[in-house]
Amino acid sequence: MKTLLVTLSGTHGTGKSTHAGRCYYLLNNNGYKFSYLRHQDLIDPFGFMLRRGARILGFAQTNQLERMKPVRVLWSLYILLVYLPLLAGGIAVRRRLGYSVVADRYFYDFIVAFWGQRVHVPLEHVLAWVIPRPDVSFVLDADEQRILRERPEHTAAFIRDEKELYCKVAKWFGLEQVRTTEDTQKVWKHMVDEIEESFHTSQIKTKQS
Repeated sequence: MKTLLVTLSGTHGTGKSTHAGRCYYLLNNNGYKFSYLRHQDLIDPFGFMLRRGARILGFAQTNQLERMKPVRVLWSLYILLVYLPLLAGGIAVRRRLGYSVVADRYFYDFIVAFWGQRVHVPLEHVLAWVIPRPDVSFVLDADEQRILRERPEHTAAFIRDEKELYCKVAKWFGLEQVRTTEDTQKVWKHMVDEIEESFHTSQIKTKQS
């Protein structure tokens, strides 16, 4: 059977993990074989070292450290030697074993996180070309007030900035935007229907070829 790569991205507080986990459960319950990939796990090890380093060196914010050229070089090495092999290799192994993949966050969230700090992802254009391209991608969005209730630690200005960046990324990569302010059951049904339709379309193309 054809396997798919499905990604869920979006602004803080829009329910990425909740919706990714629910899609994973519903799709497996419908007879598909899906594996769950938490994209943040690939980024956190280096991010943790940067946050700790920023505190030790007395930087008020981690992005002040990230703008320094030596750190940019280290980011590039981490991306080439750790992030990309684990991401591409992990997806490839799962698909060879017959599993489709639901990814909670993806490269698109990586881009927004860097752009939000007014810097670009090291090797950004190379990564956009070589990372596995998702078969189905959703960018989650919600009303500003709902997000602020879910994430009171963020300011309205931060949320507006992030929403704008996700809109930009969605247009750049041609990703579907989904409003999670709607009834959650409808949101889950819409996403599962889209994924199942992609399975159906891919099977037709395989038969025709």
